Amino acid sequence: MAENYRALVALLVLTIPVLWFVRTPLTVAVMRPADFNLRAVVWVALTILLFVAHSFWIFMLGTVLLLLTVGRRDSNPLGLYFFILLLAPPFQSAVQGFGGINYFIALDFLRLLSFVILLPTAIVLLTRAESAGLFRMPTDKYVLGYVVLLLAIQFPLTSTTDWLRSALSHMIDTLLPYYVFSRGITDLRRLRDTGASFVTACAVLSVVAVFEFFKGWLLYSSLPNFLDVRWKYGSYMLRDGSLRATASTGHSIVLGYVITVAFGLHLMIRPAFANKMFWRNVLLVLGVGIVASMSRGPWVGAAGLVLVAMAVGPGAGKRLGAASLLLILSLPVLMLTPIGAKVVSYLPFVGDVDAANVSYRQQLFEVSWNVLMLNPIFGSPFYMAYGTMEQLRQGEGIIDMVNSYLAVAMVSGFVGLTLFSGAFVSCAVRLYAHLARHPAKGGDDYVVGKALLATLAGILLIIATASSINAIPVVYWCVVGMCAAYLRFSSVPQQSAAAQAPVRPNALRQPSF
Repeated sequence: MAENYRALVALLVLTIPVLWFVRTPLTVAVMRPADFNLRAVVWVALTILLFVAHSFWIFMLGTVLLLLTVGRRDSNPLGLYFFILLLAPPFQSAVQGFGGINYFIALDFLRLLSFVILLPTAIVLLTRAESAGLFRMPTDKYVLGYVVLLLAIQFPLTSTTDWLRSALSHMIDTLLPYYVFSRGITDLRRLRDTGASFVTACAVLSVVAVFEFFKGWLLYSSLPNFLDVRWKYGSYMLRDGSLRATASTGHSIVLGYVITVAFGLHLMIRPAFANKMFWRNVLLVLGVGIVASMSRGPWVGAAGLVLVAMAVGPGAGKRLGAASLLLILSLPVLMLTPIGAKVVSYLPFVGDVDAANVSYRQQLFEVSWNVLMLNPIFGSPFYMAYGTMEQLRQGEGIIDMVNSYLAVAMVSGFVGLTLFSGAFVSCAVRLYAHLARHPAKGGDDYVVGKALLATLAGILLIIATASSINAIPVVYWCVVGMCAAYLRFSSVPQQSAAAQAPVRPNALRQPSF
């Protein structure tokens, strides 16, 4: 049997039981049964198509047809979008042009979902009188300002065709996810439904990651050849002899990142579950998935996420004290075991496993900072041409900018970095202020806000150790949109109260796309 068919069988055997296991608790607590069933069917159907299509374009066409027929019945398009966002690796292939235009845009699964799900939803939202207009949310000016700055820097340096292509890419990859999530999520129920969809997708990925880690087999690795696409990700990588799982994300850091985000969003839906054991089991699955990625950046991000979640809200001192005491008491015992020594060896700065990666990141910061100081205000799109950067070139022949903040600053300077970071920091500051004056500390609405704040903290830590590749930027712009949406509806007492009302038939109904 060909590897792609064996991988498909393994995936279905691993993931269908997960979908079956989570169905009843999710549909009782946060998701309409019809929506879950539809999303699960779409996931299984597209996964089968991905491994049997024999062509990238047949898979993409099948995805469009399925979403425009079956998918349009979903009451919450954003829930469907998050449920299947990580279904397929983001292989890219150019849409060929004509009349002197080489190609229109490089299309991948992430962008296809933006065109088919987010764009129609955005058009509907733009026609709604109750939708917030541009610049009506504080975060808008940072996101729009960042995109406008990048396009302004690029405009005099490239052809009109390339500039228009870049403008379309920024709209699809940045503005569209942020806009739809910030305007399309209008109450607590829809926010939880959307978050639970992403948690479900990442619970599936976690099970796949654990299988890949122990089996030593990357289930999606045969797809580039099978679908006849070129892709620089998805290769086998080891850490201290152990395979770093990637699942459908293409890189272990991306896998750890998306599962960490799901970990934070899972904290958001905790109050909705009467069955706390189920909630804890899913949390454990996500935690194991983060470990299976064998990526230290996501480990640090997950630790920061948990720390923020514990440090905010009533009883924070007690929680932090108990956690510190437990750590202090267990650490000496753990260090006496082989497991403890192995854990310490993996830790950044103190461990000796792949210590060169940590040294490279330190060198990257030092060298990049010196180059950035040559054009500190608006940066330089040609920073890679500086001879100083050559000392960072690795054995693969690339200079890996494994720091999203540095990558932004090098291209757009401190102005661009301020706008980029401002989108996250402004949400985080407003979330913290909102929680500080929240009248019902410990209530459902409060728990949601605290989880979003913790998730933002985890994202900010992880992207300091990773490039914004594959699904990383799409996910963080969606989360920023979720934070902006929460701050909008949670600040209005009438809407917040309505979000707590019993679910009515079609209460989650969104315009079909």
